[in-house]
Amino acid sequence: PEAIPGYHMLRVLGKGGMAEVYLAHQDSVDREVALKLMSRHLLSDPRFAERFLREARIAAKLQHRHVVSIFDVGVSGEQPYIAMEYLSGGPVMPVDNEPLDSELALRVVFEMALALDYAHSKGYIHRDVKPDNILLRDDGSCVLSDFGIARTVDSATMMTNAGSIVGTPYYMSPEQLRGKEVDGRADLYSLGVVFYQMLTGKVPYTASDSLAIGIMHMTAPMPRLPMVHAHLQPLLDRML
Repeated sequence: PEAIPGYHMLRVLGKGGMAEVYLAHQDSVDREVALKLMSRHLLSDPRFAERFLREARIAAKLQHRHVVSIFDVGVSGEQPYIAMEYLSGGPVMPVDNEPLDSELALRVVFEMALALDYAHSKGYIHRDVKPDNILLRDDGSCVLSDFGIARTVDSATMMTNAGSIVGTPYYMSPEQLRGKEVDGRADLYSLGVVFYQMLTGKVPYTASDSLAIGIMHMTAPMPRLPMVHAHLQPLLDRML
């Protein structure tokens, strides 16, 4: 990757379609940060740079214990980057998708509900709540990250210019999948899906393609938790 002045890259933390994230040392204040670089193959399309930098601007406005802290935003040469809090615990769901203890799952939901309530009170809908965007600190507390497709509540619709849906179908609310205007309830629906996954180790609806998954979110019966978690079913039902 291109060197970013003031940062010394240590190792790769993760790669996705939009960005690569590195553990880096911020020289000016002598601390480790997560340095997020927009993928080079997207640089030719200014819309992606705008979305990438919008994430930083939104998250930087949100000062909350359970929202990722943004330290620095910039463009080096042509390379947009975001320096943010390094969350050493990684994503909340284990790599093997083993279910979490119900007490831990409830605490994650509680902390993410606090973060979402705060973001919604500031006028932002996250629109991509999923386990990969819920990260753990050393002390076990949870942090909501990746506001790349967040929108202000009053912006018209969540469809892109191409008419494609933005988000992750496994976790999306029916109204978001339909391309309708969404409010904070869409995030709570997504958090409900995450809650189900944390308790069972799998998402409630799976199919061979995104369209089929979307139809299941709109028409399939409410997912049922295993008997051991039956006492949590009313909470799940309310979130979904």
